[in-house]
Order: sequence, then C-alpha cells, then structure tokens
Amino acid sequence: MQKIISGLEEIARTVKTGADASKTAPLVSAARSSVAEFKKTASEEARPVMDRLDVELSAWQMKLEVILNEPVGRQGMAKHAHYWVEELKKFKVS
Repeated sequence: MQKIISGLEEIARTVKTGADASKTAPLVSAARSSVAEFKKTASEEARPVMDRLDVELSAWQMKLEVILNEPVGRQGMAKHAHYWVEELKKFKVS
C-alpha cells in the first residue's frame, strides 16, 4: 500500500511542477502496476477501492496529453492523486 501512496504523491508533485507526459506517464504506469500487485493479496474491503483507483489511473494514461495541456487539468490530476492518497491511508495496511 505504501508503494501506491508514494507513487500517487510523486504523480501529484510531478504534474504540479509542469512536467510533460514523458516524465508523468511512467509514474502513472508504475502506480497501476503497484495497484495490480497489491490487488492480488488485498482484503475484500480493499479490492473495490483498488478497482476504482485502477480505473482512474487508466483514464489518466489514456488522456494524459490532454490533461497536461491545461493548468486546470494539472490541478485536477494533482487533487485527485491527493484524494486517493487520503482514501488509501484509511486502510490500516502497509
């Protein structure tokens, strides 16, 4: 879980600094891989949350160029990454 949280925090930092898709895309991909890995051993309670997070990360991957072209897109992506960090911290799993 900590790996996913760290990845989301790094995504938020990266998009806030104005990084382009070539720097952000690998972070999103790594976060999705971490989610997939975690889901293998996740509790029944955590699986639906991980599924929703994976869907959002998938959308980010598909629309990354568009999201990063606009300041509001960057702000929204950073805000959503922070939202997910807080959601994941609710689980008492490391």
